[in-house]
Amino acid sequence: MKEEVRRHVVVLVVYFAVVAVFRVFALGFGDVGSLGLQIVGLWLGGVIGYLLVLLDRLVYVYLLRPHEQLSQQVQFMLAKRNIRGVLELVHRRRREQTRLAFRSFLFMVAWVFLALFALTSTAGTYGGALVMGLGLHLVYDLWRDQQMDPKGLNQKLFWQVKRAVPMRVQKVFLYLFSGVFVLLTFLLI
Repeated sequence: MKEEVRRHVVVLVVYFAVVAVFRVFALGFGDVGSLGLQIVGLWLGGVIGYLLVLLDRLVYVYLLRPHEQLSQQVQFMLAKRNIRGVLELVHRRRREQTRLAFRSFLFMVAWVFLALFALTSTAGTYGGALVMGLGLHLVYDLWRDQQMDPKGLNQKLFWQVKRAVPMRVQKVFLYLFSGVFVLLTFLLI
């Protein structure tokens, strides 16, 4: 689990460091106070958005599938305030949670419109960074799952479609979603 957390942190730090550097050069060094607030908003929004994806596991445990064994174990451990144990348990058995709201095809399509709205309609960097942090986590998880278990990803990604989706469609979707994410990154800069 520590290695997985480390990889997530590296992805988050590298992405937002690159965006921050490009943003500083795009805006110039004129008003350092305003620029500093924008960079703080960028990092704060990015970290919160990145962590926001984890909430769908709690929704799964408490609302979608509270009767499953994993959900009951998580609820029991949370009642005992064993946060570390919960994190390790959920990480070890993460493949059992196949119907997560944020990791579905329909949510990702909706995310594109939400990101476009947040990036073009908010004045500061916080809102756009929050949405892009969420998207970054989704992109990372999609490609990791595609490499580790493509069939499992197919079940997780297209569970709302209720029909078999060919693997080539899965790959096309991954490339499209990743491409849109990269294009939206330019709006954040």
